[in-house]
Amino acid sequence: MRSIRFAAGPWEVELLPEDGGRVSLLCCDGVSLLTEAPSSFRPPEADYGRYETRPVYGYDDCLPSVDACPYPGSEWEVPDHGELCWLPWECETAGDTLSCRVRSRALPLLFERQMVFTESALEWHFRVRNEGGETVPFQHVMHPLMPVRSIRSLVLPPFSGLIAEMGQPPEEMTAGALARWLLQRPDGTASMLYLQNATPGEFAIGFAEGIRLSARYPAGTFPTLAIWWNNGGYPDEDGIRRFECALEPVAGSISRLDAAFKEEACQVAGPGETLSWSVIWTVERIGA
Repeated sequence: MRSIRFAAGPWEVELLPEDGGRVSLLCCDGVSLLTEAPSSFRPPEADYGRYETRPVYGYDDCLPSVDACPYPGSEWEVPDHGELCWLPWECETAGDTLSCRVRSRALPLLFERQMVFTESALEWHFRVRNEGGETVPFQHVMHPLMPVRSIRSLVLPPFSGLIAEMGQPPEEMTAGALARWLLQRPDGTASMLYLQNATPGEFAIGFAEGIRLSARYPAGTFPTLAIWWNNGGYPDEDGIRRFECALEPVAGSISRLDAAFKEEACQVAGPGETLSWSVIWTVERIGA
């Protein structure tokens, strides 16, 4: 499979254009910020959804939904983790920038992801252009799987409500208490949580290797912060359990487009409209 290798300052990156534009490697100062490809792979014997039928690691863009669901007003069933991660992308490098784009085959949308690297930051710039004549609802969710066993600290934004799809924490937890609860989760557990009205749009993750990653995102567009925290509890089959986590800004109460559409909380691109937004990851050395 063709790959694109890229280096800029302290950053080292690998992209797989034909594999859904996956970021298969992302290192800063030699520290891997994402999970890397498994040495071997087999899909689960049980049905865990289509996404689990290929190796799960690194970074994907999920659009127009994460959870498989009927597309609003259509007979189309959105695939597990969206459509884009199943399509070949166009990717190119220029200076300190990686630019990728892909056209949906089901919707009149052109999606673009631009990654701009500096000495101390990674700027994610996203753009969706509606090339059709009708309004198109969608959810875009960043899907950065990080090595949970390397994470030593976690700062979450204040939130006013919590939805637990998996791994219910104790009730009435503050952001600080929830961060401590996640960091103490034992092996063999997995949690999928949605922090409601999580403002400001910020969180921070500290890695054992001495890197702190601080993220800023537009909370007005993404009022929910989804947290996937998997300490080898998923998939629940011997030999294929993974250790990973992801913090994902979401438009809507959960990562499911039909629910966000009913709530009138999803992203919407009108005919000919282009929507743009950015997420900034800042990194700093804190000492191992």
